[in-house]
Amino acid sequence: MSNFSDFFSAGGGGLTPKFEEFNSSGTFTPSQALIDAGGYIEVFLVAGGGRGSSDYYGGSGGETILKEMYLTSTTGCAVTIGAGATSNGGSGGNSTFAGSSAGGADVTSLGGVGQSGGRQRDSTMGASWGAQRASYNSTAGSGFLGYGAGGAADSLYWGGVKSAKANSGQGSAINNSAGSGYCLIKWYE
Repeated sequence: MSNFSDFFSAGGGGLTPKFEEFNSSGTFTPSQALIDAGGYIEVFLVAGGGRGSSDYYGGSGGETILKEMYLTSTTGCAVTIGAGATSNGGSGGNSTFAGSSAGGADVTSLGGVGQSGGRQRDSTMGASWGAQRASYNSTAGSGFLGYGAGGAADSLYWGGVKSAKANSGQGSAINNSAGSGYCLIKWYE
């Protein structure tokens, strides 16, 4: 019987994984150690969810994006967290990561829509549309690991989120709060 360490070294190149979460807007400032290690980061970005427009249409969840990039300087990068919709039929706010200020790329995650029959964009990591019980009779999308999941058409039918959790990007049913966005940045140094 062999040990795991007989096949794999214990280090991973001597680099330590790091992360920073944003539940509200702020600034990510790359460390010099990050830049010296090559500047590689992963940005997981979720927009705010939409709020259902009636008992027949749930709001769609915010778009979820995973973007990999390399940064080349320690200049701060603005992070904007989109708000969840607060009125019936309202759309969620976009979330953004301004990576170009440090030599990377800008990323925008689009807010979920709340209007009747609104479906989320195709570029999401998971299905985020809101449930529709009118002529479509469709269940809500489950999102990606729950982030950006769609809202319920009403409290009894077609699945989906009734009242979303904060920083989930989840859509919601009519008269219920939609989830605000979220950002997670991972890197090694």
